[in-house]
Amino acid sequence: MTEITFKNFLICTFTIAMKLISVTILLICLTAATFSKSILIACYDLNENYVASELCVNKNNPASHCNGHCYLSHQLNNDEKPNTPINNASKEKFEIQLFFIENADKHFTPSAFTAAHYNTTQEFCLQQVINSCFHPPAA
Repeated sequence: MTEITFKNFLICTFTIAMKLISVTILLICLTAATFSKSILIACYDLNENYVASELCVNKNNPASHCNGHCYLSHQLNNDEKPNTPINNASKEKFEIQLFFIENADKHFTPSAFTAAHYNTTQEFCLQQVINSCFHPPAA
């Protein structure tokens, strides 16, 4: 049987506590990102008097009856901005080289590969290609 020492107990407890803390932090971040608009609206509702008296743009114009809605709409618009791309660099297309030939023919001339060197009347037959590539090993 294995003995559970105090050191092993502390290591196991520490590991479980760190997993629990990291999972809790990740869940809080995910929830905050998902419900960010709802959180902004709830904060506005809780502090409506303060927002209307201190942060409202139209606080000097009581006839507008804004009551801080301008500040709320500004905060909601700022919340949407990170979801849009900042620059067009992410939309740029880029090319990935899939094949690389290390020993390329350095004596390539366009005249070496003209149609005159090849029989263009020969018909392509898939069965010939398969038979030339796939065959049983030589004895």
